[in-house]
Amino acid sequence: MNKDTKNLMIVYMILFSLIMEIVGILVIDDKIGYTVGLLFGLIFSILKLMLMQNSIKKSLTMPEGKAQKYANVQYMIRYVLTGIVLLVAALEPSINLLGVFLGLLSMKVAAYMQLFVIKRNEKKA
Repeated sequence: MNKDTKNLMIVYMILFSLIMEIVGILVIDDKIGYTVGLLFGLIFSILKLMLMQNSIKKSLTMPEGKAQKYANVQYMIRYVLTGIVLLVAALEPSINLLGVFLGLLSMKVAAYMQLFVIKRNEKKA
């Protein structure tokens, strides 16, 4: 993942979160808790993206077998951290769990947006 791709992913993540913020403000009663949750999830998603980038870079310099083990361990660490973030959000009453979930979902949405843009550009070429 090059720097431009990572930056574009972060932009898509922020755009998705802004859209979810606007929708949430119109629908959710606890606006502050929702906003805090969304920001908490978004920040963690950006951190996960950076961890993923570092993991990929490092595993590319390793022998195949060692790289596979390293990638699997890094994958598990990211998902355990995600579970911890969701647990903290569930236990902390000032953080809206739906907001955190949507913030975490922003990385998936950004990945699909990236794919959509690439496919659209290929059709134009």
